[in-house]
Amino acid sequence: MLAVTIPSFWLADFVMGFWFIYFQYYWLPQLRVRHFMAYAWGLAAAYATADTAVLVFTHHALLASLPALILVGVECLTLVRRYRRYLPAFISMTILAYLLIEFIDTVSLTLTMLLTNVAFMTTLPGGVVTLTFDSVFFALTLLATLSTQAPIENLIQSMLGRNAEYFFLGLMSVMMLVFSLFEYALQALNWSVGYLIFLMGISGVLMLGVTLCTYILVQSHLQTEHTHAQLQVQRFHDQYEAELHRQVASVRKFQHDYQNMLLGLGGYLADNDYAGFQQLYIDIRSRWATSNAADLTINDLENIPKIGVRYEVYHQYLEARRLGVDMYVKTPEPLTLTMEALRQLARIVTRTFPIVLPYVAQLRPAMVTLELLDAQYAVHFRLTFPVGDDARIIAAHQLTSAQGDLDFSQVTRHLTLDTSTMLQAKRHWGQLEIILPKNGQN
Repeated sequence: MLAVTIPSFWLADFVMGFWFIYFQYYWLPQLRVRHFMAYAWGLAAAYATADTAVLVFTHHALLASLPALILVGVECLTLVRRYRRYLPAFISMTILAYLLIEFIDTVSLTLTMLLTNVAFMTTLPGGVVTLTFDSVFFALTLLATLSTQAPIENLIQSMLGRNAEYFFLGLMSVMMLVFSLFEYALQALNWSVGYLIFLMGISGVLMLGVTLCTYILVQSHLQTEHTHAQLQVQRFHDQYEAELHRQVASVRKFQHDYQNMLLGLGGYLADNDYAGFQQLYIDIRSRWATSNAADLTINDLENIPKIGVRYEVYHQYLEARRLGVDMYVKTPEPLTLTMEALRQLARIVTRTFPIVLPYVAQLRPAMVTLELLDAQYAVHFRLTFPVGDDARIIAAHQLTSAQGDLDFSQVTRHLTLDTSTMLQAKRHWGQLEIILPKNGQN
């Protein structure tokens, strides 16, 4: 930002600092603190004051970037305690925000210089005009990138802890280095129109490169998700087909048994042996297995998104049926989660039921109830199941009884979102509740 007078310099730093901080967190809403706007204004004011003090008391080139480094360092320190794993992604977004700010600022400076002159731009009114152009361009950028929030947020969450995350960080660092080298090299032009046009062109090319690379990464991520969904659907269909074959075999066996029952009852009637008829009827009736559990169909799970969770829940329902366990699913409201959060929820379902179902199959009643409750900021995964008379909680994630032990310590391990878990047992029932935040916050 071109500014010579102290008031115009402070104002420029304040406005540009605010937009820089805003775009740092634009694609990382889960990292925002409460009252984020006040937080951003406060940091911008502190940065502008520190940068102005450096300008007043020293003109050393190396010290000019010190306030910006301190600003980013303070932000990183505030993230270390709870969001350490987001640091590479945050640094990548910081570089992206810097390149975006520089590009828009050079466009505003060039436009103002072409409409006026350098002398006007060094005054406070000139600075206000340039900052007005900046704010208008930033607002237009926000509108243009509004639809990118969810895809990039999903991309970032999917890259956490993987090599792709550091590849993206390395790519952004290289672009930052290239831009900085060109910026220092072009300073020989001494704030001329040619300097601004060259800088605008370089920053524009880099922004185009960042956009293309990000687009490629997002498309690759979406293709991976689509392939994963197809594999999951295929697995569901295979299991569903196996279940249909089992049901057909069961019906055929029932037809054979039904004919034998009718022949036996008919024989007793032909011999007028009503005592034998009654006893055979009692024997047949005692062998019937009755259940109050309604047959669950895939259409009954319409409040659960197809990708990731719906097929996994139905898969576990079929597994429960195979083990003789009645399973109820309650989802009163549609689940509204990001793609990554849906994947985390599917992992919770996948890891929980293989622990619970074999245990419940030994008890009476052999039934489990799964509740998926959508709240404002989180989704509650709540699983209720019977336990033995002597069941007790021996650790935060462990339950023990005569029928066996349940260890849920691995259910939420290595999840990219912060979850909270509560396990409790009361009388003959146990309940596991996992709270999954929608945006990474508890």
